[in-house]
Amino acid sequence: MHVHTGLRHIYEARRWIILIILAIFFAALGMLLLLAAAVQQYLLSRAPAALSRLDHAVASLELEASRRFITPDCSHIIALDETGKRLAVGSLTAGSREEPAAQLVAFDSILGAEIVEDALTLTKFSRTSRITSARPLLAREAAIPSLDGVQAASAQARKPAPVHELTLKIYLSSSDTPVLSIPFLPAGGGDAEYTQAFSEAQHVHELIREIVSA
Repeated sequence: MHVHTGLRHIYEARRWIILIILAIFFAALGMLLLLAAAVQQYLLSRAPAALSRLDHAVASLELEASRRFITPDCSHIIALDETGKRLAVGSLTAGSREEPAAQLVAFDSILGAEIVEDALTLTKFSRTSRITSARPLLAREAAIPSLDGVQAASAQARKPAPVHELTLKIYLSSSDTPVLSIPFLPAGGGDAEYTQAFSEAQHVHELIREIVSA
């Protein structure tokens, strides 16, 4: 009888230990979820402030923006002044206390543009051959068959490995700023973020192609 009673106490003690461990685990999990939600809320609350600073920087250039595009992480604004034939790019480093930078570019100074995914050119165009002769990397790419006109569906059928970079590069006839690099993929973005980022980058890329071709 005493043996059975002792075994029952042992089983009860083990059951309580398991329940306590589970309670601690779920409590810790709940705290982590609350912390993640708080961090996300903090980042979201900072986005409008950063966007406001970017807006102010671009507005200081005094252009009549007929179209405006904002990158998914709110780090860049691209504004088109089709009347004045100018393009403005405002940029702000995430978490930086520095003032946003803004640059004004004349349409006729744009040599070309390309979309780069993890150092691989998905699609590109150029006004003249200067874009391929001026930079060794692009000169090597000139030997590769052109990928102009790549559709979103084929571009998204990519390698299974996660994509870390999706950048729109705008090449200029300027020795001070020969290239503007605009990242479109937020850090740690998944498939849904990639699809949206690629669609937006391609849209801006096509608009710049129209500008150069006009």
